[in-house]
Amino acid sequence: MMTSTTLNPAALKADVHLVTSPAPVIPTRTVTVTINGISTTVIAQSFTDRIFITVTQLSKFGCLYQASTSSNPAAPFEDGAIGTGLPPPLPTTVVSKLVGTEPSPAYTTLYQLYVSQIASIVKSGASGEDRPLVVSLALKTSPSAEKGRDEEDDEAEELLLTSEDERARFMAVMEAVQRCMVW
Repeated sequence: MMTSTTLNPAALKADVHLVTSPAPVIPTRTVTVTINGISTTVIAQSFTDRIFITVTQLSKFGCLYQASTSSNPAAPFEDGAIGTGLPPPLPTTVVSKLVGTEPSPAYTTLYQLYVSQIASIVKSGASGEDRPLVVSLALKTSPSAEKGRDEEDDEAEELLLTSEDERARFMAVMEAVQRCMVW
């Protein structure tokens, strides 16, 4: 025999107390810039076990990646690639996709390049940093990628990776990431 139980809504109430803190519990920085006419938001958060960076032009998470870099990179940091002001990508960085799908197959290599470079920026900004990095990427498809849609995947990828629009976006995103240092 089944009996019906009615819950008393008053019994479900919980006491909620607002706790204010002079500093955020999770250090967070947000930068929004316009890149090639597209609003781009970079959010960096420093958790105790990971650093989380979101780069979005679509107001969504997109693909999530994790990057881990050896605590002792094979080569010390140089001044960066000639004329870019960026630290070189580290050969010890391992990038793993956690969830999501890139806008097209041509974006797979591009997204991994973004994650590797962001990992290098984090590592160079905090030399003793060993926390894994989680990066969320949601980039709007570029005109150069649209041109390559009718091409073979390898040709579309090459068009995307070598386009001036993509290079400008890449550099602007990396500059925004550098401005969001929470590590």
